Amino acid sequence: MSYRSFLVGAAISALALSPAHGQAVGSLGNFDCVNDTGQTAEGFEIEVDDIQVSDITREFPSNFLGQEYVQRFGIPTVAAFDETANGGAKGVRVTWAANWDPVALKWVTKWGSYVYNGLAPAGDGVKYVAKPTATQGDSCWLLGQGAAYATSGCDHFGLSFTPTAVLGKVSYHWKVPNPAAPGTLMNAPWSVTPPANPYIPYFPPAPPVPVMPVQVYVPPVKIGVAPVVHARAEAPENPEPTWGQAFWVKTYTSFSKVPVDLDRLQKNLIPLKGVKGTPVTITWAILQRMPAGGVPGKVEKDDVNDDAMGGAKLALIRRYEYYQFTGYYDPSTHEAQCAADLGVAAYPDCSVGPKNYTTADPDTGLMRKFVEKGKFLGAHMDGYNVP
Repeated sequence: MSYRSFLVGAAISALALSPAHGQAVGSLGNFDCVNDTGQTAEGFEIEVDDIQVSDITREFPSNFLGQEYVQRFGIPTVAAFDETANGGAKGVRVTWAANWDPVALKWVTKWGSYVYNGLAPAGDGVKYVAKPTATQGDSCWLLGQGAAYATSGCDHFGLSFTPTAVLGKVSYHWKVPNPAAPGTLMNAPWSVTPPANPYIPYFPPAPPVPVMPVQVYVPPVKIGVAPVVHARAEAPENPEPTWGQAFWVKTYTSFSKVPVDLDRLQKNLIPLKGVKGTPVTITWAILQRMPAGGVPGKVEKDDVNDDAMGGAKLALIRRYEYYQFTGYYDPSTHEAQCAADLGVAAYPDCSVGPKNYTTADPDTGLMRKFVEKGKFLGAHMDGYNVP
């Protein structure tokens, strides 16, 4: 089984299924991203390997023709790159960025000073907020947050690809001022940006490829058997000799009798529990990568869902929320352990979600209070239509 994946947020992928295989058609994606750099970010960049500029059909906010002010940076630049001569990759970089004003000696975003309906301007950059408020995955822009957008500490980005685009590795970075070269931007050091968001199905026969943290796979369809959407959320790659950074992921899953589209997701019609009687399943899981090379007897901490479609289930809608894991880490392996792992009888397993509890510290034997859920890191929504 192999996957190809790409960064999205409020995404909608139409899955065209045949007796032999499945195919993603007209993939669209938008997502909110929280600035976790510790400083004001003056840009954001998505790098997609193995594609051409012509494979990209839209860059947010170009779908708001004449209203590009809905996002402080406006229309991004799209440029091909080729680093194969140095052993690197080639592909396309999409960059939303402020411009350096050499007279005022400051960064200025395209729409940072624009006043919409009397609201405070968005500002020249995305401020760092220590404790950002959770977003809906599609709301961190002017029309999504209104007056709160200027100080939210997040922003909204997105790309659409042609149906035939085959994406390679996808990476993204906040861009911050380069102290060594004033007036230029550099990639911010990687920190705890949420597990990068999903996903486009990819099907055999193809060799394994590096994957992003969430993938969707639709197994070959068999006559008389309902198609299945397989989604796997996992933490970022971990080259370290110990377990990597751990995250909580809260997943909302709902089904629809009618197809969903990107506009519906952008209008904040989120399938939360109790909304118009829509049945919603809510689950929690810890995401964490094992040390490089693996650990005997251990498996990756992932969030895996297999959803059978067909019949009244013509569309699947899923929302992911990411939070820091701030509970107990084994001091020697850095493996995250929830309350159940520590033997707290009230919580049978980690799927009950993050808890606050008091128990004996495994390291000292002294009673200690554990608070397992840290700050909100980001959210995204995704939809799958099965004709």
